[in-house]
Formats: sequence, C-alpha cells, structure tokens
Amino acid sequence: MTGTEGLWVYAAVSAAAAVAGAGVSIYSASEQSRAQAAMAEYNRMAAEQNASWQRLAGERSAQADQFNAQIAGFNADSQAQQAQMNRQMLGQQSDQLRAQATAQDAQARDQANRIRAEKDRILGLQRSQFAAGGVTPEGSPLAVLADTANLYEMQVNDTKLLANLETNKKRREAGLNDIIGDFNFNADTFASVMSSKAAKLSLDDAKFAEEAAGAGYRINLRQADIEQRAGMSQSRGTLMAGYGSALSNISQAGYYGSQAAGGYSSGGGNGKGKDTSTGKAFK
Repeated sequence: MTGTEGLWVYAAVSAAAAVAGAGVSIYSASEQSRAQAAMAEYNRMAAEQNASWQRLAGERSAQADQFNAQIAGFNADSQAQQAQMNRQMLGQQSDQLRAQATAQDAQARDQANRIRAEKDRILGLQRSQFAAGGVTPEGSPLAVLADTANLYEMQVNDTKLLANLETNKKRREAGLNDIIGDFNFNADTFASVMSSKAAKLSLDDAKFAEEAAGAGYRINLRQADIEQRAGMSQSRGTLMAGYGSALSNISQAGYYGSQAAGGYSSGGGNGKGKDTSTGKAFK
C-alpha cells in the first residue's frame, strides 16, 4: 500500500469513527436525558406524595386541636352555668334558713303568749281560791302570786332566749352562705372566662395550623414543580450537549471524508496517490 493509500484509509476510518462517535454521543445523551427526566418526574411525584401526607397529618392534627378547643369552650360555658347554679342553690338555702328563723321567731312569740295566758289563768285561779277561803291578798298570798308571776315570766324569757339563739344561728348560716356563694361564683366565673379565652386562642391556633397546612402543601407543590423544571432543564441540557458533541463528530467526519475523497481523486481514480510536493503520482 502506497503512502497516499494509507492516508486515504486513515481519513476514511477517521470519518467513520467520527460518524460512529456522533451516533454514540446522541444515543448516550438521549438515554441520560431520559434518565434525568424520569428522575425529575419521580422526585416530583415523591415530593407531591410527601406534601400530601404532611398536609393530611397537619390538617388532622389541627382538626383534633379544634375539637379539643371546642370541648374546652363547652366545658368553660358549663363551668359558668354550674357556678350560677351553685350560687342559686346556696341562695335558696340561705332563704330557707332565714324563713326558718322567721318561723321560729313567730313560734317563740306564740309560745310566750301561751305562757303568759297560762300565767294569767293560774293567777286568776289563785286569787279566786284565796277569795273563796276568805284570805286577803296581803302578806303571804300576795307573795305567792308574785312568785307565780315571776316563774311564768322567767319561762317566757327562756323561751325567747332559746328561740333567739336558734334564729340567730340560722341567720348567720344564711349570711355565710351568701358570702361563700358570692366568692365561689366570682372565682368560678373568673376561671370560666379564662378557660373560655384559652379555648378561643387554642381554636384560633388550630384554625391557623389547618390553613398553614394547606399553604405548606401548596408551597411544597410549587417547590416540587420548580425542582422538576430544573431536572427537565438539566435533561435538555444533557441532550443538547450530546447533539453538540455529535455535530462536532460529524464535522470531523466531514473533514476526514473530504480529505479521503481528495486523496483518492488526486490519484486519477487508479488507486495511485499524488505527491503534493512534486505533483507526480506515487508508484
């Protein structure tokens, strides 16, 4: 094989290799691009799935918190109602104690009146007995009548004293019930108001958390879309780089092909090359 033939073969082989390299570059870039696009799609789907789970978990937790806050608010209202009921019950007990005290006062007065009536009856009987016996009211009979009257008055006073002790005790209990009722009512009402406010805050926080879960879900979806777009851009970049490499290889193949064609034609088509320095054909 002459030197020109060797050059021609070298150029032809180089052109074929460049064409083959172009095909390999395009195939490799295409496969890598598909893989990158598939990975971008997979990552997007995984991100959307994770976003959905996060949103679901956030919304369920927020809804549970809202339910608990509503229960707390209901309990606060019940506490206020119970406080009012307790106050009313103590007030009723106080009213009953005062009514009992008033009734005992009336009974004590009636008892005192009955004792005085009995005293008058006994004194009248004693006087009539003394008169029937011809005894004058002076001296010992008068003392007997006075002692009798004093005994009955002492009985009246003791009856009033006992009644006053009982009624005063009931009135003190009634007053104490009023104080306890007002204190407990104020304390329970305050606790109810604070519990209601805390429940309202918890409910607002839970609603915000539910809205935040939805907002977070949308943010994650947009982020997944952005990452997918970046992956697709990378995939297209890889494909374009493969095309660029293929074009470079094709350009080289054209160059080597032109060299091979030029070398062959310079030999007159007889398989002999031509020395470019002398213009003479190789033998």
